[in-house]
Amino acid sequence: MTNPKGRINPFLKGLKNLFGVGIYLLVIGVILEVLTIIALQWVSFPISLSIGMQITLSVPCILCCLSGMIWFNKTLNLVKIHFAGGENKLMTDGPFNYVRHPLYAALLISLPPLLVIWYADLLFIVTWALIFISAYFMILVEEQGLIRIFGEEYETYKKYVPGLLPYKGAGGMRYRQHLENVKAENSSRPTLPLP
Repeated sequence: MTNPKGRINPFLKGLKNLFGVGIYLLVIGVILEVLTIIALQWVSFPISLSIGMQITLSVPCILCCLSGMIWFNKTLNLVKIHFAGGENKLMTDGPFNYVRHPLYAALLISLPPLLVIWYADLLFIVTWALIFISAYFMILVEEQGLIRIFGEEYETYKKYVPGLLPYKGAGGMRYRQHLENVKAENSSRPTLPLP
């Protein structure tokens, strides 16, 4: 007789390896949204939105989500190439120019507003805030592994590029420029002969 628990653990481990801690954020988000829908029976802060306005507000959210996911997946193919080739390179191109966690950012910026729009209730803003807070802590966990892998390189990258909200512009470009400046500075220093 096989142990069903033995089959589930490798499956969960595989999901974690594929999605990082993002799978936990997804589960937390779904639970919070379902609890908010249930809470609407007792607490509600309705807003008046016509169907036309709901559709108009939904279009940018959906476009942001889809374009963010496509852009991220295109970049993810580059990441896979580096891993398949045995290269352990920190990705700072594409969406990683703007945020360190582009998939989380695309989903957080676009999906929770859809619930506010389609349920026409401001109560979902509380859920959105809780999901952002959860994402922040998930990122802390995920970044511990990235720091173990990339060390000071990742710490420096963190100074230039924000985690979720792209408020610093193309910080990845400034990070790469910083690396070039450091490399140029180090190559221009004279080396002292060993005694």
